[in-house]
Amino acid sequence: MPGLAHGELLAHISRRWLRVRDTYAVDVVREDADAALLIAVAVCVIRMAEREG
Repeated sequence: MPGLAHGELLAHISRRWLRVRDTYAVDVVREDADAALLIAVAVCVIRMAEREG
C-alpha cells in the first residue's frame, strides 16, 4: 500500500505474516517525510480496516 501526498509517493507499507502475529513494514521513500506520522497513519488505517472486515 503506497503512502501518497498530492500524488507523490512518501512510503511503501507492506504486511508480512511472521510467527503468530502480523508484522508491518514502512519504508519511507522521501527523506523529508515524517516517518513517525506515516507509521501512525498506517496503524490507524489498518485498525479501521480490521473493524470493517
